[in-house]
Amino acid sequence: MNTVTAIAIGMLTLAAAINFARAIRPGTIVDRAIALDGVVAAIICGLGVAAVRLQSGVMIDIALVGGLVGFLTLTTVARYVGRRGS
Repeated sequence: MNTVTAIAIGMLTLAAAINFARAIRPGTIVDRAIALDGVVAAIICGLGVAAVRLQSGVMIDIALVGGLVGFLTLTTVARYVGRRGS
């Protein structure tokens, strides 16, 4: 199981790095918000894998809070962009 979780963590790290690279490239605020949401999603999935690896339920609670914060952040950005008009 350690090999599988190590591979999963590596792939999630790669996904987070690609999304972060997309977030720092010049573009619209919507592109950056979606890319940063991808980073948050990769981190949340990483917490889930860590919970399996460590056999700890505390990581799941942290992942749930992180998911809620990510959702609220993305909806706030969407509301801001919607009011701004572009």
